[in-house]
Amino acid sequence: MKIFQYIISILLVFNIPGVILLNYGDEIGSLFSYLTLSLLLCFYAINKKHTPPWPFIIFALLYYVISGLVGVDDEKYYYIDAIKYLIIIICGAELARRTSVKELLILFILGSSSIFLNAFLFPMDYGRYSGFFLDPNAAGFACLIGVTLVFSLKNFKSKYLFLIFFTFCGILTFSRTFIVLWIIAILISTFQSQKNIGIFLTGFLAVFLLISISSTLSLNKGRLNLLNNLFEQGRISKSIGADSRSETWSKYYDLIFESPLVGNGYESFKSDNIYEVGVHNNYLRVIGDSGIIPFLLFVGIYLYILFKSFKTFKTKPYECLLAVSLVIFGLTNHNFDTIHHVTFVSLWLYLRVLENETEKVDATENQD
Repeated sequence: MKIFQYIISILLVFNIPGVILLNYGDEIGSLFSYLTLSLLLCFYAINKKHTPPWPFIIFALLYYVISGLVGVDDEKYYYIDAIKYLIIIICGAELARRTSVKELLILFILGSSSIFLNAFLFPMDYGRYSGFFLDPNAAGFACLIGVTLVFSLKNFKSKYLFLIFFTFCGILTFSRTFIVLWIIAILISTFQSQKNIGIFLTGFLAVFLLISISSTLSLNKGRLNLLNNLFEQGRISKSIGADSRSETWSKYYDLIFESPLVGNGYESFKSDNIYEVGVHNNYLRVIGDSGIIPFLLFVGIYLYILFKSFKTFKTKPYECLLAVSLVIFGLTNHNFDTIHHVTFVSLWLYLRVLENETEKVDATENQD
């Protein structure tokens, strides 16, 4: 049964159907997509059922129903997307429930390794690498997930070795979101233990290693210059803060205020129908597509996870670091329904904080 679980996890988290689609065409890619969903349904059917993740399910239903009633460009893909997302939430929750933190860490070690291999064995002119995750920003966040999970390790050497590995792979994506979230995560970790201040050295070591071998790799020159600027005093903030998303978000504010109750229709803030680029913000996309009610529920889910994770920060710092990362990542990306490793990890963390609450109640009852 564990082998079956691992196969489905790899297909889902590594976005294997997307990789197949890109390299072998729509027909085979669609076949693997339906295969992944079918296996996920089978896994759900043969295992013991637990309480479904109702907040995620209710959000999904409200989002798709309201945005669909307001407007849909392609009804066929709308229904496919809705069904697919609900399957991933309901069945994926059972998969996530049976995934330990160690197994999740190993999963992202393997996923991040694909970025490493992409850069060294399959170089590209673009010079930003993503491995199985296809999109450099999504790949960067996968590495950031790995960084947060490393804080579950007790062994000092293993912890620092994997921190260097995830940081190096994350830098290969040249995702500014990864750099910013990495800095935030390490800063927060110092409140759990002042010894973690030394982790900043792993970041500089990873950057130094990349710059040292940059001549042997095909790297994005503009982003490589950004990394070089990290070593020049006074230029770090300017380099990381360049090309802010706020200008992109501001283009959509008028549309949000024009229809705040029910939004503007399915994927209206994601596609190129309104502007050349999407909104690049999950929170704005939800309120822009479907209005205030799904938006409040969506925000509420992640704030609940965030606040609950604070309570176990001293004993399980990786949960808090992961929660903070998920909340901030939502400000930089508008693909909450298609980046499956983010959905899977969100479900996994939601179930963990619920489990923490149950353990706390049980401990209190035992004391009484």
